[in-house]
Amino acid sequence: MPFPGGEMMTTFAVSDTPPADGPDFKPTHPWDAWFFPSLVAIFWVGLVMGFGGDMVYKAKQGQLTFPLIVHVHAAVYVGWMVLLTTQVALIRKGRSDLHRKLGVASLGFVPVMLLVGPMAAFTTQTARFGTPASDPAFLAIQLGGLVSFAILIVAALLNRKDAALHKRLVLLSTLTLVDAGFARWVGPIWGPVLGPALGSPFWTNYLILYGCTAALMLSIGVYDLVTRGRLLPGYVLGLILAMSGHFIIVTAYLNPAWGVFCKGLIGGLAGH
Repeated sequence: MPFPGGEMMTTFAVSDTPPADGPDFKPTHPWDAWFFPSLVAIFWVGLVMGFGGDMVYKAKQGQLTFPLIVHVHAAVYVGWMVLLTTQVALIRKGRSDLHRKLGVASLGFVPVMLLVGPMAAFTTQTARFGTPASDPAFLAIQLGGLVSFAILIVAALLNRKDAALHKRLVLLSTLTLVDAGFARWVGPIWGPVLGPALGSPFWTNYLILYGCTAALMLSIGVYDLVTRGRLLPGYVLGLILAMSGHFIIVTAYLNPAWGVFCKGLIGGLAGH
């Protein structure tokens, strides 16, 4: 069943149908013109700072070599961000006609992303197996985020006629992907400080991996409360799903049984 909701924006084609949630939730607000583009700009900052810094470090260590599938993975995921940015810009310019056409044309991105993501994960895990960099349990993070992305983007597709909700679900789904960028530079700064203060390795890992993206997910709701005075129920459901995914992933990552399972799986693929 589609999530309940309303409004217009990003990746897939949407219509001007009034929001299903009723007239209380305003489909547009003057501040939308800067809030949503600013949010996407923050996504880019997280990715560039995280992966850019990682590449500089690896270059200095002479480790800037990756399998072909990793390059394909990077190209596809950057392509998604370029597409998202283009769609936001089209709405900002009032070109909803082009936005809808590009949305339909972009549908092929999703299955490709869901294919190359696991391929890159298993390739890198297999290549690192038996080295100090090996961490088979990390598959929970690599694959878990894709599950959340798939569910949220399908929900966004089903609600493409409810423009406000469509927009928020696309943003939530994208945030399940960009967490890797923030986890490379912001997470290691505050996670080891705030995590121990909360008295659990769980929170240390949670803040490193998902602290920034969880805050950005919540910021959408805060913005709606300020500008509309209420939340879309569908956004709330999407938020619960995304953050529940975070908790499940971190719990699995820290579970010894999961680590043993992944080690056996990757070891088998690596021929050990």
